[in-house]
Amino acid sequence: MTNLNEQNGQKLTEELETIEIPKEALHQARLKAVYQHRLARRRKRRLYSVASVAAIILLLFVTSIRVSPVFAQAVAKIPGFASIVDMIAFDKGIGDIVDNNYYEELGNVVTKGDYTLTLQGIVADHSGMIISYKLESPFDLSKVDITSFQVSQQGIPLSVVSSYGGSLMDETTVHEGKVEIMSVDDLSYDNMTFEFNMHLSDAAKTKFVVPFTLSKPIEPPKVYELNQSIVVDGQTINIKQLKISPLRAEIQLAADEQNTMQLLDFTSVRLIDENGEDWGKPRGGGAGFGILRDGEVGIFIESNYFRQPKKLTLVMEKIEALSKGSDYIEVDFEEKKVLYMPSELDITVQVPSYNTLEVIYPTANRQLLYGIVDQDGNEFTSNTISTHYSEKDPYVKAIYTFNFDNEVNPIRLNINSYPLYLDGKVEIDIPLDK
Repeated sequence: MTNLNEQNGQKLTEELETIEIPKEALHQARLKAVYQHRLARRRKRRLYSVASVAAIILLLFVTSIRVSPVFAQAVAKIPGFASIVDMIAFDKGIGDIVDNNYYEELGNVVTKGDYTLTLQGIVADHSGMIISYKLESPFDLSKVDITSFQVSQQGIPLSVVSSYGGSLMDETTVHEGKVEIMSVDDLSYDNMTFEFNMHLSDAAKTKFVVPFTLSKPIEPPKVYELNQSIVVDGQTINIKQLKISPLRAEIQLAADEQNTMQLLDFTSVRLIDENGEDWGKPRGGGAGFGILRDGEVGIFIESNYFRQPKKLTLVMEKIEALSKGSDYIEVDFEEKKVLYMPSELDITVQVPSYNTLEVIYPTANRQLLYGIVDQDGNEFTSNTISTHYSEKDPYVKAIYTFNFDNEVNPIRLNINSYPLYLDGKVEIDIPLDK
């Protein structure tokens, strides 16, 4: 983790003097920290050291970020802390990573023309990576877009899905963000040297290639083979495996082909320990791999990797489902007509042009549509060119464009998520002794 040196500490103190902190929440955090410190002291007298004091400060630091958004905002203003605060505040598995010193500082710097890119730190495991970075320039960065990120190993791009956080919308000369790498297959760390690539949209089309080498050992995943079939509201769900890595836990499951309902999304997925503490989907819904209608799917949730629970229960509730045969929208784009739409869904669909679709639907779901095929079974891709919603409005308006070529109308668009649920839940005890 970034060190709390004297300069950063002074800046943090100045920020905190101007804000109010929820005293009761922090009082409880301090009591917990002191209790844990005393317990550790009984076990090992030598903990009267700078390291033990730092551990208490770190625990208070992480807990304060979680209980106080105002505190988090203040800390985020300190150089080097923004991306860490963002991760800790909305994923307690990341907080555990920081607590257990699994975050690795990098500090690799590359300058290209008017831009300087610094790789600040990384969390890496076999499921992927989270890389925090800082981009600096003497000029306004809000006028420049980051067009792509990529991580390669020995010149070969990793076969992964990546996403990134952080925005260049506000006027600034310093931008801090993070890149999240999620791997379908386990990443290999036989070679610990990688390259981080970033492309900008400036006039020079600036490209960064930043080599970095990991030095900390990569923790292996904890794998629990479950292989249980659970029936919920007459629908069979095959729970195959739970894999817990430092960054995330993944539940692998599949829907039985004989089900009468098309299962869509598992909107509430949690691991609960013997104390009732749970690890669920982080903010943003929790990503995953696969679509249930295509077969096996992986669901990501927060990781409790660094805990040692005596009992662990997997709970899945609010399982979205639609009757098979009523789980799609059919459109004739040439005629600009909607041919079929499930009557039980609160959706409005319009066809403004031969390759554009406008949809209004409840905001409770994630992505409404996924999977586009024509009458001959040809698959097509789409782009969501605009999405409008607000907390006061229970509906979202999305406009999609489609990359049609030799399509044969009508076009079928599968429904990926909608807030209609099965009556029941999945509850499985994880065999920790295996």
